[in-house]
Amino acid sequence: MIKLLENQPDLTPMGSFWQQHVATPSSSTPFDSPFFSATHGLVQTHPSLGGSHSGPAPLNSNSLGTGAGTKPALTAGSGYLNSRGSLPTSARYPANKITGTVVEPNPKSPFRHLDFSTSATAELRRNPALSAPDECARACREGEPPRICYYHFTLEYYTVLGAACQVCTPNATNTVWSHCQCVLADGVERGILTANRMIPGPSIQVCENDKVVIDVENHMEGMEVTIHWHGIWQRGSQYYDGVPFVTQCPIQQGNTFRYQWTGNAGTHFWHAHTGLQKLDGLYGSVVVRQPPSRDPNSHLYDFDLTTHIMLISDWLHEDAAERYPGRLAVNTGQDPESMLINGKGQFRDPNTGFMTNTPLEIFTITPGRRYRFRMINAFASVCPAQVTIEGHGMTVIATDGEPVHPVDVNTIISFSGERYDFVISADQPVGAYWIQLRGLGECGIRRAQQLAILRYARGPYQPASSPPTYDVGIPQGVVMNPLDAQCNRQRNDAICVSQLKNALEIDRGILAEKPDVKIFLPFRFFVYRAEDLFQPNTYNRFLVAPTGDHVISLIDEISYLSAPAPLTSQYNDINPDQFCNGDNRPADCGPNCMCTHKIDIPLNAIVEVVLVDEGKLFFKDIF
Repeated sequence: MIKLLENQPDLTPMGSFWQQHVATPSSSTPFDSPFFSATHGLVQTHPSLGGSHSGPAPLNSNSLGTGAGTKPALTAGSGYLNSRGSLPTSARYPANKITGTVVEPNPKSPFRHLDFSTSATAELRRNPALSAPDECARACREGEPPRICYYHFTLEYYTVLGAACQVCTPNATNTVWSHCQCVLADGVERGILTANRMIPGPSIQVCENDKVVIDVENHMEGMEVTIHWHGIWQRGSQYYDGVPFVTQCPIQQGNTFRYQWTGNAGTHFWHAHTGLQKLDGLYGSVVVRQPPSRDPNSHLYDFDLTTHIMLISDWLHEDAAERYPGRLAVNTGQDPESMLINGKGQFRDPNTGFMTNTPLEIFTITPGRRYRFRMINAFASVCPAQVTIEGHGMTVIATDGEPVHPVDVNTIISFSGERYDFVISADQPVGAYWIQLRGLGECGIRRAQQLAILRYARGPYQPASSPPTYDVGIPQGVVMNPLDAQCNRQRNDAICVSQLKNALEIDRGILAEKPDVKIFLPFRFFVYRAEDLFQPNTYNRFLVAPTGDHVISLIDEISYLSAPAPLTSQYNDINPDQFCNGDNRPADCGPNCMCTHKIDIPLNAIVEVVLVDEGKLFFKDIF
């Protein structure tokens, strides 16, 4: 840390049920019914497709984007909840986008309304100052007063394709409430960890300057947990960053911890920051929108929809603990069997050829419109992820929450934790087009990939072309962040991240030729000898690499060891001998020194950090 100094089951029946009841709707089902509302009537995915309207469908007043209509102003707590904590009819049932009348839901559909009698929503009943998640996922207006947006996460052990899938099947993504508790993933049954029985977990979607309050309730027996809000600056809320024993003590089983922060604009995400829980399903999206006048690229898109978040993740078919520290014979390494796009996908067994029949994610667009997509790489492995969309280019307008000057590409390669915002123009013939996610690097060994569908409104649900395969995929075209790039020269077929230019003015002080402090941090792996690692009464940490080597990662020759108490709140309770750095290593420290790595820097200093990749082991590079 850096301290500032002031001084294989047969799933055919489930897949068939999905195809019959969800993926292939009957002609008698109205397209503007709640069944096809991407967020169950809270914020619509796209304008209505019904009626005889021949041009682009009219804009929905709840749509998000520069072309959205005006939503009635709501002060904090004065939204859809009435004084008795129930929803008025106009909020419980979405209005028909053509007539403005209320549409009663089909009682036979799996559509579920928010139940405000549960413990998870009790705080909304008690505190009228709070806004519900659906109220906060709104078009952001200049001068609108900020809201206090409340969320409740219940964390627990759960199952893919459990008994809940006999009750309903989910027909929504990026929802903030668990209307259907069936988790399908890629159709392979396994135990998982969930927040509100969803994968991904609840999507936090708010406006800039909103205060976000999240109660995290831990029901995972025998597990402690923290939640990290990746990309949130935490200015003035440093105790809620969710790093165990740095900003807080982990949340013990049976306890609830309240996180509170104000979000900076951009595309972010949340994930568990303890153990291997992120790999097992504890992650979700965070989107902090801003008024179009504050976004330098807002003129490039018409819509910024709640359902156009593309959260990609790697996926194991067993508990992550089965793969860590690692095996020597069966299922060696830590590379994933599969991948998910918004928690959905299909899997083909490479040994048997059997393929699951679970649904793919579908993103709907309307011809002639331009849409902002927000892609989040939630991978936990070292694999790069490659995303390409059939027949459509992508105009990159932001990365890691910061707007950049737009660049046009056909493929984006990203790594764990990175986010890219891009614009898609719906300028192709009405139809359905493949979205291909390929795992590179280690993931290439298993040919891991996943597909989704970009569908034009009123068009077919299935693309006309054959599904792309790992080896015969969608043409890459111009690639953002190619693995073989030489970024010191211009290329027509590639753009490096280092070539992107910030679209906003930055503090020129950080470009000072001579910073106040310069820190060099070399990274490498230390390889154990078996006779040293397994000495009696020694218990050094290790990872079994795909090569079979037993290794540990080092930063400046130190393997980080957590402090016994949170440093931000209980720094004086920690023995000074616990701390070390490259210039101050304990005398008895060996080549894999384990201590709490702390570097002191002056307050308000300009700091230059130089990362030196010394890795020459089973990865070509550490980064």
